[in-house]
Amino acid sequence: MIYRNKIAYALLLLILPFICCSNKDDIAPSDDKKHDDYKDTVYLENRENLQRVKGNSIQIDPLVLYSLEITPQELVSDLKKANITSVHYIVVNKWDGSKDDQIFKPEFLEALEENNIAIWLMLPGNCMYDQLPEEWEMEFVKPYAEASLRFYSFHNNEYVTWQEERVRRVFENYDFAGIGFAESYFPEWRTLYTNGHYGDVSLTARRKFTREYLDLDRSALSFDAIRNNTEWYYKWQDFRVEAITDFNRRMKNAVRDANPKALFASWGIAVGSEPLAEIREWYGLDMVEIAREVKPDLFFIQTSYQDWGNPALPYDYIKNYEHVRKAIQEANPNVKLAVQADIASLSFHNSGVGVRVPDWWLEFMELSTRLGYYTSTSYEYAFSKKQGLWIE
Repeated sequence: MIYRNKIAYALLLLILPFICCSNKDDIAPSDDKKHDDYKDTVYLENRENLQRVKGNSIQIDPLVLYSLEITPQELVSDLKKANITSVHYIVVNKWDGSKDDQIFKPEFLEALEENNIAIWLMLPGNCMYDQLPEEWEMEFVKPYAEASLRFYSFHNNEYVTWQEERVRRVFENYDFAGIGFAESYFPEWRTLYTNGHYGDVSLTARRKFTREYLDLDRSALSFDAIRNNTEWYYKWQDFRVEAITDFNRRMKNAVRDANPKALFASWGIAVGSEPLAEIREWYGLDMVEIAREVKPDLFFIQTSYQDWGNPALPYDYIKNYEHVRKAIQEANPNVKLAVQADIASLSFHNSGVGVRVPDWWLEFMELSTRLGYYTSTSYEYAFSKKQGLWIE
């Protein structure tokens, strides 16, 4: 730079140290929270990936996809018919984030990228169809019905650390636009009154609650004792909420550390028009707190089984979720809202029941945009394709 005005140049020399000091304070905040906020400010406004994932999306189980012998070109053609701008690759086993050409076949990744279709990675937060160390598992009030599905506890630090390391390894090997952990909550909806699939009531969880949360110098409280004591039960709900909020925080930080340009999505759930307080109690999921404290880039509202399991579910059922969407948006106006439907599971497992034809989910996607959702996604392309339900 050439300074034609010597006075201006002298003034610049006088104020330069103050400018430098001010910038230094902005770049190196005094605590971790300010550091996280600074990183969000830097990357959120200029993140190309945020713009890339706007609009319609679809979830894809790659192993189901490959079993149908669909070519990369056919996949891209199908996605374009539905104006899909991004896909969520779902991995439901204990893949540790290493490069794996059997899960992520390069020719499919290349075809999607060449056609400007962004790729998300989607992992389940609380379960998988694989065996990790048994001591990491949740325990339910009554044994879970499906033995092949294993649930892992947010109260177990080793499990959460394993997920952090997994995230970092993912971005060493893949340049995904973003990552999200679906079903990051405790099972399940009002199951204390039905099948007993309520977790986590393991010794690990109860001991941690008793000794660390309540600060009681005694053996672990039983779940019955917790449930039947009003004060303890309210604190138990807070204990569960803190574990899930912390899980989201740690996963977001792992993403930021591994690839600051990648998006992090938190996932919640809605059950019809049920109030947020009920969702908080049964799932240990405080979506308002996550939006406000974790500050994810996007927040997906997942459709509950109680809704998608309804054969007569209308496409506009998400109008019942408006209280959830608005509460999250009010808690954090910067977070982008997203919604997820299930367009294929019910009819896949019950032939001819609750069939959701293309008109249904195309109207669902259009409505989600009108309601103010930044993106929507649905489960799942391959199951829909297998049933002959994809748009022609």
